[in-house]
Amino acid sequence: MTEAPAKTFRRNIVSLGVVSLFTDISSEMLYPLMPALIKGLGGSPAALGLIEGVAESTASVLKGFSGYLSDRLRKRKALAVIGYSLSAISKPLIGFSSGWPMVLMLRFFDRTGKGIRTAPRDAIVADSAAPAELGKWFGFHRAMDTTGAAIGPLLAFGLLYLGLNFKHIFLWSIVPAAIGVILLAALVREIAPPEKEPGKKFELGFRGFNRSYHAYLAVSSVFVLGNFSNVFLIQRAQELGMSLKLTTLLYLVYNLSNALIAMPAGARSDRIGRKRVLVFAFALCGLTYFGFSRNLHTGWLWILFLLFGFSDGARDGVQRALIGELVPSEKRASAYGIYYAVTGLLMLPSSIVAGLVWKKYGASVVFSYGAALSLLSAILLLAVLPHQINSHPHRIK
Repeated sequence: MTEAPAKTFRRNIVSLGVVSLFTDISSEMLYPLMPALIKGLGGSPAALGLIEGVAESTASVLKGFSGYLSDRLRKRKALAVIGYSLSAISKPLIGFSSGWPMVLMLRFFDRTGKGIRTAPRDAIVADSAAPAELGKWFGFHRAMDTTGAAIGPLLAFGLLYLGLNFKHIFLWSIVPAAIGVILLAALVREIAPPEKEPGKKFELGFRGFNRSYHAYLAVSSVFVLGNFSNVFLIQRAQELGMSLKLTTLLYLVYNLSNALIAMPAGARSDRIGRKRVLVFAFALCGLTYFGFSRNLHTGWLWILFLLFGFSDGARDGVQRALIGELVPSEKRASAYGIYYAVTGLLMLPSSIVAGLVWKKYGASVVFSYGAALSLLSAILLLAVLPHQINSHPHRIK
């Protein structure tokens, strides 16, 4: 960890958590509205899959380049500010789209912003946290992120209840997004990573990372192939009979459970190792997808969204802590970027195939293969990843 006052490290982590809180309020107040918006513009589930697949894959590819650039320039904050700003500008315009191809274009710009900001931001968090507390602080960041994601649908529900239309809700989304950008610029301090060793070339690629990093990247790739966009969960709920307003509350349940589990799961992984927590998270995701594959009464959806939130909350912060643990500080942004790029690229075929299979065979088949790949990932993780000794992170080979 680079030398800087402990107060700076703590302020960076807390400030970035608050930035994510406001950014996700902006993003998630719009997310439950996307299926209805696309349908109203003449788009099918296949169009929805294309939009989400292209959007998320774009973000993930750019995370790879942004992470590399951050490590090469030894700059984190400037890239994060640019990324958050681009997303803040793009989101409100989606509600004024005249057709679903225009939504695709604007989601592309929104996710471009995410692609630019994510790897440098995660590197700031990892560099600002003590090695023995990586899980706890990434869990904190995830909890703040998903608390904002819980407030967003609740805010959307309130605005719909007041009679506002889609355009107004999309327009209002710029307010929390702008607050996030301002707080980032004002409160987060740049902490440059250590310089690379003399004579060592800095390259964008898979070389220079240990076997455990590559193993986790491979297992995560299998998992992502069956872990399509969450927008399909919303579509499934509406297909089973949930109204648009109640769907926003279902997504609120998902985000609340996600936020509640994130920090305890991260702290638990600091004590017992990342592997055990991640195996639990992958297996729980598979069991939840199996539930979504059944033609259940809508009352079961509240439980399924709750469990899926637990699965995502237990996984996200812990896997970011694991990656931060597996690589040295000077290559952290690159490691995060490569991970997000690979898994994000796979999100494109995952979401497109999910949309096409849904259209031809129905939701039951889509969620069944998602469940199978999630459970397979849990088994592979047990087989290929060694138990992590968190007090000696960089001794892992």
